[in-house]
Amino acid sequence: MSCCSWNKTPTPLELYAKSLPDDVGAPMLFPMYTVAVDALLKMTEILPHEELKAQGKLTIFEARATQRAAFVSHQWVSRDHPDPEFRQMRILQDALQEMTGRLKAVPLDFVTETLVPSAAPLPMEDFKSCSVFVWYDYFSCPQLERRKSWSSDQSDGSQQANAINSIPAYVANCQLFLALCPVLDCPCDSKVLSSTTWRQRGWCRVERTARELSTDSTWILIQSSSSIELVGAVLSFPTGSVGEGEFTKEVDRQKLAPVMQSIVTRKLLHCLRAGDFPGFRRYFNLQNVHLRGLEIEPVRLLPKSDREGPIEDAVSKFLRQNGLRSPTKSDRAGWFPLHYAALSGSVEVIQGLLQQRASVNQRTSKDEPVLGFPLWTSALDLAVSYKHHDAARWLIGARAHLEGGLIPAMSAAALSNNPEGIRLLCAAGGQPLPRNRFGQSALDAAAAYGAEEALEEIVAQGHPGPLDLSMALFMAAKFRGGSAEMVRRLIYFRADVDFQLDMSRDFTLLGRLLFGAKAVQYRMGQVTVLSSVCYHLHGSTPLMQAVRSAQYDAAAALIAAGAKLKLRNCRNWTVADFARGHCMPRFLQQGFEETCRRQGVLATTG
Repeated sequence: MSCCSWNKTPTPLELYAKSLPDDVGAPMLFPMYTVAVDALLKMTEILPHEELKAQGKLTIFEARATQRAAFVSHQWVSRDHPDPEFRQMRILQDALQEMTGRLKAVPLDFVTETLVPSAAPLPMEDFKSCSVFVWYDYFSCPQLERRKSWSSDQSDGSQQANAINSIPAYVANCQLFLALCPVLDCPCDSKVLSSTTWRQRGWCRVERTARELSTDSTWILIQSSSSIELVGAVLSFPTGSVGEGEFTKEVDRQKLAPVMQSIVTRKLLHCLRAGDFPGFRRYFNLQNVHLRGLEIEPVRLLPKSDREGPIEDAVSKFLRQNGLRSPTKSDRAGWFPLHYAALSGSVEVIQGLLQQRASVNQRTSKDEPVLGFPLWTSALDLAVSYKHHDAARWLIGARAHLEGGLIPAMSAAALSNNPEGIRLLCAAGGQPLPRNRFGQSALDAAAAYGAEEALEEIVAQGHPGPLDLSMALFMAAKFRGGSAEMVRRLIYFRADVDFQLDMSRDFTLLGRLLFGAKAVQYRMGQVTVLSSVCYHLHGSTPLMQAVRSAQYDAAAALIAAGAKLKLRNCRNWTVADFARGHCMPRFLQQGFEETCRRQGVLATTG
């Protein structure tokens, strides 16, 4: 591995990277028990680990040329059992049959297709020719230990604790990571489970983070057997820190601290071994985000310098830890030291860099597709994206531009659900409803990502009109923000439930050219999720988009609000055409049938 150029002395970080031993893999403290797909497809109930083990139905997975493993991340339906009525598992069975049967490749979700040009659909041929085994928490981890709690440091002998601490190793051993997020109504608990509630759960967040910080960051989102997509960019699906996630048992939050620290450490070491120093800098400085809400110290890899302490100032220490030579020069990824300092949120380092003539308005010269940042991203954009309020406040005070890149800082704050950042930007004179180069507003960004707190702040600051609110409703249904609560809130604010998108009215020329080019690809036979979305976009309604994106709780809320089923888009499709082939939950099918009768629509949803 070459860590330095011909004419430069290696930095301490480069020398440290050279000294690292080969990777021996994440520690597996408990065997990786799995169930063969053939056995899983025959299940009619979910039994705990101990019972399946006694029946001889568990297999300890070992990586071989003819074996593949899949890790299933899911939200428990009830407090004491993951799926008492077998509804969630039945959808997994149908999805696995689809993936190992008819499906030739798992298609990219449309945001990954947009942001990561090198991404490609995941071929299924390899999995069809191999034996596939499934890791699922309830039958892979001990469930019947009689103890009130366990220690995360393995001192109390808990096998369940050992299994939980082995999650990074299990994820690393799995070629597939399946996020099982069907829409399930739970009337007894007065709740609806969906991809929105899955992403809020702390346990699901740590599993997702383990995947996204592994050597293969892609994962598969399963919303139904007819909605299976490959996610390859963080911006494709809104998330949050593990420590700020929801936990049924509050004591579980801090138990995951050492697991998260292990995940972050392995990512940093992997970047160094691979010579990916820009990647190391991103994740090293994002530790404050990944470990937010957890009582654990950030990872420190380089040994202390002889100058460290009062003698070494904050900037020198920052440059040394990040393997940077100058406070004003970019690295090969096109990012400047100030951008990495903004990721960390360190006001002291930001102040020091600006004192050493770093430009507060310097923008990145290259994109970072995996994290979702386009080129021309500023330090302020990064600070508000990761809710570093003190850093953002200081950058604004140093006269950072509020707009200028592909997306305004206001939109970056909106999609990160950062109401405090929005208030800071508005107080500095920022417009609450700026539009990006494609014509989409910060309100659209908040709605698209289900950022309810940010949306409320934008509405309070900007007083958007019915057209803005209706477009936000459309974006929520089109992307990942289509929860029933978001739909009801936007309708309360005066959004039109039957809004129909008009390309010439709702997008800039650049936006129309981008979507038009993808629509042409669709007509030429290059059918992808993105090209299909663009082909059918003009004239479509929020209800059409909610059904297409498998956000069935949003679709039900729209129908309850009186959304019309007769409306047609530019391709003469009604919502029934979008519903054809979808495996929708029964409560939505009933809603369609009742509304069809009420509105006199003869077409059925199949």
